[in-house]
Amino acid sequence: MKKIFLLLACVLMISFCKATVWHVGATQTYTLPSQIKNLVHNGDTIYIDGGIYANDATKWINKNLKFIGLGTGTNRTVLQYIGDIPNGKGIFVFENPSLGDNPYLENIVFDGAQVSDANGGNGAGIRFQANNLTVNNCKFMNCQNGILEGNTSVTGSNVVILNSEFENNGYQLPNSSDFSGYEHHIYISASTDTLLVTNCWFHHPRGQANSLKTRAQRSFILYNLIDEEATGYGSWELNIAQGGLNIIIGNIIIQGPAGANHGIVGYDAAINALEDFYFVNNTVINQYVGIIEYFNIVPSSGINTFKIYNNIFASVVGATKKMFTGNTPAVLDTSNNLDASNYLTVGFKNPAVDDFSLTATALAAIDKGTDAGTTNTSYSLTPVNMYLSSDSSLLPRSIIGGVIDLGAYEYAGSSGIAACQTKTNISIYPNPSNGEFTLKKIYGQWKNVNIEIYNLIGEKVYYNSKFSSQTSNNIDLSNSPKGIYFVKIYNGKEIQTGKIVIQ
Repeated sequence: MKKIFLLLACVLMISFCKATVWHVGATQTYTLPSQIKNLVHNGDTIYIDGGIYANDATKWINKNLKFIGLGTGTNRTVLQYIGDIPNGKGIFVFENPSLGDNPYLENIVFDGAQVSDANGGNGAGIRFQANNLTVNNCKFMNCQNGILEGNTSVTGSNVVILNSEFENNGYQLPNSSDFSGYEHHIYISASTDTLLVTNCWFHHPRGQANSLKTRAQRSFILYNLIDEEATGYGSWELNIAQGGLNIIIGNIIIQGPAGANHGIVGYDAAINALEDFYFVNNTVINQYVGIIEYFNIVPSSGINTFKIYNNIFASVVGATKKMFTGNTPAVLDTSNNLDASNYLTVGFKNPAVDDFSLTATALAAIDKGTDAGTTNTSYSLTPVNMYLSSDSSLLPRSIIGGVIDLGAYEYAGSSGIAACQTKTNISIYPNPSNGEFTLKKIYGQWKNVNIEIYNLIGEKVYYNSKFSSQTSNNIDLSNSPKGIYFVKIYNGKEIQTGKIVIQ
């Protein structure tokens, strides 16, 4: 537990030592990020206006830099590359330990990163080879790799990826069995001590990409949606390449009907210092009609813990399901898992739109769980959140009735997550703002609602339970740090969510 607290404490590192603020945009003095590469100093902040910044790739040589995209809606901050990137690595590159350490990136889209086959064919939106990386509310699309991390000379690096989206990443040529699949949405190397990925949306991998491949010593994969989609051509959804301590809780993981490799979790080797695997309260859906492998375990020995508790494994009719291929761990510990042959009859709210929250008909899942305890490192295995969307803060998960439900969602009757999701009915303006802004209901009036506002790491920064019979309300967060904030308005029957940029 102490490890994860220390990691989260590093998420929003801000330098107060006379750092300079730079502003990049079409109407600014500097119109491209690369133009300030040799001007910035350690600890500086770079704001990038909304818009498309084409064919501008940069290797950054300072540490503690903060990159904040100010674009919103259809005018997000997009770093787009068309064709092979000349630097051979990626759009944003941090390759020098001690010179490029601790970058923080927020609200930026990385689109189209690729390098030539002669340079390895593994271009990345972010290529990171230094120490400690934090990514918040970013999107990676059409890249060979979304994030590619690793440097054999670096040990003990921490990587934090929050509230981000990964779409259509993988090898750039047409989907074919001839391509290796070595490029992925996220690839984390053994130079990382601790990886944290939470509240992210992975979808439509291409070219046999893994959704997430990790060689980190410790990986926390918490409350994400990992979906191959109907035409995604991916390999493993999770590839545990060297083992390690892997804590996988509260995820929705969907194997699509068209992937290259019809498996969910691959455990390739047991060579890290720790070899403990925990897979708890996940909802795993298979949509491939054929042979499906939930876990492929390569090592025949060396794994110390392999715990699978409170999960839902649900398949499409006609599939041949194999819980384990390769080797079944000698230390296998399973309890209170549901294995269903037809995911459409489990009692999910609306699988067609990836809503796998539970309805009252999910009798095989409601109150069927058990206490999963803690890891060997004393990290609690009880889920505390539920995924709603990468554009919203995580929803808190409370155990209803004293017994936890199976899968990634807790059924809560009419006030459950599925019942709470309705069409967006709020307007936030001005957006971006200086911290003072207005919330307005687009139609009707609010009655007896609560408002909560969270920062990107899930900390509640504002709460008000006195909103009633009004169409608009003024909020003042002018004393809060600049950045992206999630707004949640709820009354027990519905939840409305939005996002505000403070600059």
